Amino acid sequence: MSVEEPPAPEPVGQIEQALGALLGLTRTPRFAETVRQRAGADVDRAGYAVLVRVAELGPVRLSELAQYLGLDVSTVSRQVQQLEQRGLVDRTPDPLDGRAALLDLSDRGREITLKMRDAWCETVADVVKTWKPSDIARFGSLMDRFVADVVKFLDTN
Repeated sequence: MSVEEPPAPEPVGQIEQALGALLGLTRTPRFAETVRQRAGADVDRAGYAVLVRVAELGPVRLSELAQYLGLDVSTVSRQVQQLEQRGLVDRTPDPLDGRAALLDLSDRGREITLKMRDAWCETVADVVKTWKPSDIARFGSLMDRFVADVVKFLDTN
């Protein structure tokens, strides 16, 4: 007796499954290690996420960073402390509120973040190296459109 293949998912279901698989694969220790090795940087996934968000938002208060990451302030605080100790993040007084501090990347933090981004791009390039250039361009355009639409959805709901 043969086992029947499940029916092909509808297009939206296919997108959901593909996104779930992609997110799962890029969060694996093996993937993270590949990117770290290519970058020559000893930054874990959580640290990289903080560095990228500080680069995007900075200078930023810890509470704003935690909100943006969707994490508890105490969790982000521990991660930021580790990055500070390694010289990747600087903390300066907030000129608008002397009781608060602003976080920003140090020069070394910017360098590491760029190396990590370059390593991600190199990894993605390896993944799609057998694709036609037009397919790569179309996929990039559709991903940009999807991200923009997710942001718009979140802003209006």
